[in-house]
Amino acid sequence: MTRAEGGRIDAAIAQATAGTTGHIAVRVVAEKDVDAFERAKAEFEHRGLHRAKDRNAALVLVAPKARSFAVLGDRALHERVGEPFWRELVDEMQPHFARDAIADGIVHAVTRLGGALHAHFLAEPQA
Repeated sequence: MTRAEGGRIDAAIAQATAGTTGHIAVRVVAEKDVDAFERAKAEFEHRGLHRAKDRNAALVLVAPKARSFAVLGDRALHERVGEPFWRELVDEMQPHFARDAIADGIVHAVTRLGGALHAHFLAEPQA
């Protein structure tokens, strides 16, 4: 991952979460032998995402050398978007990863997650 790609991802996260109560984290792991889903669950807890007040955090974990990835959403986010959202998101990310466009796939996921946060978890206006 280049510095420019990391910057694109950071900007996508900032835009996706702006004006919402949500949190989005991204983790790219270098291991070749990793179960992306199990690692994502551990990362979700390690980063404290499960403690988000509104239970609306999400984590995108990508393991390029293992050619796998996982996207996790906390309880309230999952309840609002439903199972089809997650399946569609994974289906949309796969072509990016298949052509080794890792940053593009992550930015796509973050953007879609931001759409869900903006639809369901807007922050209260500050007085």
